[in-house]
Amino acid sequence: MRDVWQLLSGFPNPQRPFITTNFADSGRIELSATTFTNGAAKAANAFRDLLDVEPGTLVRVELGWNWQQGIWQAAALISGAELVSENAEVAIVSAEQATEASANFDGEVYGVSTDVWGRPQGCEGEITAEVLGQPDSWMYPEYFASHGALVEQALQWGADHGVTAQDRIGVDIGHILPNLLIPFVLPLVFSGSVVLTDHLDDHLIAQEQVTCKLLRSISP
Repeated sequence: MRDVWQLLSGFPNPQRPFITTNFADSGRIELSATTFTNGAAKAANAFRDLLDVEPGTLVRVELGWNWQQGIWQAAALISGAELVSENAEVAIVSAEQATEASANFDGEVYGVSTDVWGRPQGCEGEITAEVLGQPDSWMYPEYFASHGALVEQALQWGADHGVTAQDRIGVDIGHILPNLLIPFVLPLVFSGSVVLTDHLDDHLIAQEQVTCKLLRSISP
């Protein structure tokens, strides 16, 4: 399969861990594949229904190292949008930054909560509550989008490092760009799991049972 929604909805044993964030300042959050998929579906439906994002719309997601970054990246891909780092038509930013970002951006800016539990923060320009009210399954399967190049990139990195479905991939965020898609695509294509952290030391590796490390950005 080369479509992100197909990979997510067909993830084997979806109740097991899919993405874990373990940061010194915000603690540890773990999402199962089911929770991640439901969140991505809600966000993808919001892109289509609330934000009028069509296939090919240029979207930028700037939520930093937060589990919401992966969910909104996945949602953009599911909806058929094209993820970009500049010249975007729609920008997804943290709720606290929405007002400032709107003043410095020609396109549409929407704020979403980066609360560790995803709770609305009550900021101006925030759409978190509306997103939470969306269905937790993708409602527009006719908007099929192929992500072959992205999947192949992840498969190649995994093959080079001997990644299997049993692996738990540790990602050192000090060396990986926040807008890089690989951290959530790797466990998706290998049916594994990923840990995003700012302290990938021996203690955390043992604590999280990390078996494979991603220590640098992968060239596109």
